[in-house]
Formats: sequence, structure tokens, C-alpha cells
Amino acid sequence: MVKGFNEQERQTIYKKLSEEGKKLFSVFGVKKTSIAQLTKAAGIAQGTFYQFFSSKEKLFFAIMEEEEAEIKEKILVKVSEERMTRQAFKEMLLYSIELIDEKPIIKSLFQGEDIEQLMRKLPPEKIQQHIQEDEWVLSPLLRKWQENGILIDKDPEVITGVIRGFFMMLLHKKEIGEEVYHEAVDLLAESLALGIVRGGE
Repeated sequence: MVKGFNEQERQTIYKKLSEEGKKLFSVFGVKKTSIAQLTKAAGIAQGTFYQFFSSKEKLFFAIMEEEEAEIKEKILVKVSEERMTRQAFKEMLLYSIELIDEKPIIKSLFQGEDIEQLMRKLPPEKIQQHIQEDEWVLSPLLRKWQENGILIDKDPEVITGVIRGFFMMLLHKKEIGEEVYHEAVDLLAESLALGIVRGGE
């Protein structure tokens, strides 16, 4: 007989699964992490796991959405604190790439393997819903800054694509050269700010 849990117990188990899932997924990725590993780390039975998630992919997806929400909130707080100038835009890019670098699960999405696993295992409608809701955090702000004449007159999707390309540097530290990586990131952020933001320091 499956044991039921009260709300406090459910929250405790969910939190533990999330914490241990972050650790294991960060090291092994979603494909190479087993439910047995997750339940052992969380100190629960495998049957208990299925009371919360029907698959390890759904646990990964839940953690991914929580991590994304945390990053978005921090970026929005930063950009709302100051007037958007070239220097502020550069600092925003550097702050954003630092946040992503601190989140192995989010960083792994840029590599494609975990995304492919999710696409195979999760219902298509769940993936589609996430894509529709996951407008990049700064997309509305980019449009607003353009309307106010702060940014160059380019399609916001093009600007967003350029910024996403900037974040791809995270995957190529070795190719860029680890000894010059941080300086290269700084220079590219400055170049993007000069190319995207009109005038001002």
C-alpha cells in the first residue's frame, strides 16, 4: 500500500528531491542519472518518487524552471536599478553570463544533450507550453528600450539572437583559451554594448 504524506512531508520530500536532483543532474546530466540514484540520495523509496514525478525528466524540468525563474528575477532586479547606458548594458551581460555559469543545469541546456532527452521523454504539449511562456527575460525590455531610442533599430529577435550567441561562450572556454576567457568575455560584452546601445557611456 502506498503511503500518503501530509503537506509538510510533501514539501520536505520535494525539496530534498530538488536539491539532490540538482547535484546529480549537474554532474551526470539527465540521461545518465537514474531514479535509483535520485531516491537513494534523497533517502526515499522509488515508489515515493513516483508520487511526485512520473519520470526523472519531469523532475529535471521542474528544477530547470525554478533555476530559470531565479536567474530572470535577478536580471530584472539589476536592470531596473539603473538607467540603461552602454556601460550598464555591458554590466548586465557580464552579470547574466556569470549567473548562468553558476547554474550547471541551465548551462547544460546550451549543450543540447539534456534538451534532446527532454524532447524525447516529455509530452510535446509540455515542451511547447514552456517555449511559449519562456520568452527571454529581456525581450520585452529590449522592445521598450528600442521604443525609447536607447537601442539600435534592429529586429529585437536579431538582438536577442546575438545575446544568446554571447552566452554560448560558456561552452567554449577551452577553445577560447581559459587563460584569456574572462578578458575575452569582457571585451565581447563591451563590443556588443557599443554596437547595440546608442551613444552614452
